[in-house]
Amino acid sequence: MTFYGCSSDKPEKPTTPPVVEQPAVTDTTPADTVAAEPEPEPEPAPTPAPTGGGLRPHAVQDGSLATLLETVARNMEAQKLAYVSSLGQDCSGIYHKLKDSVKLHIPAFRDPARFTFPEYASVRSSRHIAYWYHEHDNLYIVRDGKAAMNMVKPGCVMFFGRTDEQYNNITIDLLTNPNGNFVHDGINGKIMHIAVVTSVEKDENGNVVEYTMMHGRNTRYPASRSSGNCDCPSKGLDKQFGKFPFGNWNQQWVAMANIETPVE
Repeated sequence: MTFYGCSSDKPEKPTTPPVVEQPAVTDTTPADTVAAEPEPEPEPAPTPAPTGGGLRPHAVQDGSLATLLETVARNMEAQKLAYVSSLGQDCSGIYHKLKDSVKLHIPAFRDPARFTFPEYASVRSSRHIAYWYHEHDNLYIVRDGKAAMNMVKPGCVMFFGRTDEQYNNITIDLLTNPNGNFVHDGINGKIMHIAVVTSVEKDENGNVVEYTMMHGRNTRYPASRSSGNCDCPSKGLDKQFGKFPFGNWNQQWVAMANIETPVE
């Protein structure tokens, strides 16, 4: 099984967002496609994390959110969404479509007094999305994939570095390049790929050993889920994932966020 980032080994190209009057999800994920699933009922918004902290707690039970995400992912896969940046179908565009679909089916998420989300028109690239979560105290920089494995849950937004590059002293500037318009300049802006976790697999001790994620993949594959993102030598992947535990094949897992952000 092979996994690739946006445009395979090519960096995600920044694009000028098209003018949209509807949420990004409406042209590919109609509201009635998931209507058969019960809507998860969010719990009260949790206490905000301290500035510079890690992830905000999920506002929806993991099982309910996983059920919704799996359904949304299946509907998106059925549409065979080719990797086309101008249509919002690259990796960051697929994130926005999935995020907007989740908002459509959880009414509380549409209440701006309770929850906030990055918008497609103004926060377009994977690097800018990561920085948005950082600014809203809902981004955890992953310096050790194995140590962070049990933080992975359905609804986690995963960020990955450039192909075959390994990073040790990770900072938000290195990942996103906010002073360079969120474009990779050879030094900063290392995030290359984004995905959303739809399910996790745990061992008998309750530890996460593998997860499945939904993402816009590359020009060879339509948007779809992929698994095998693990630290699992029993599957013959120890050589590759020994370098990038829980990464996107040959891309290091560098940061994560929870898809929803409570308003302070």
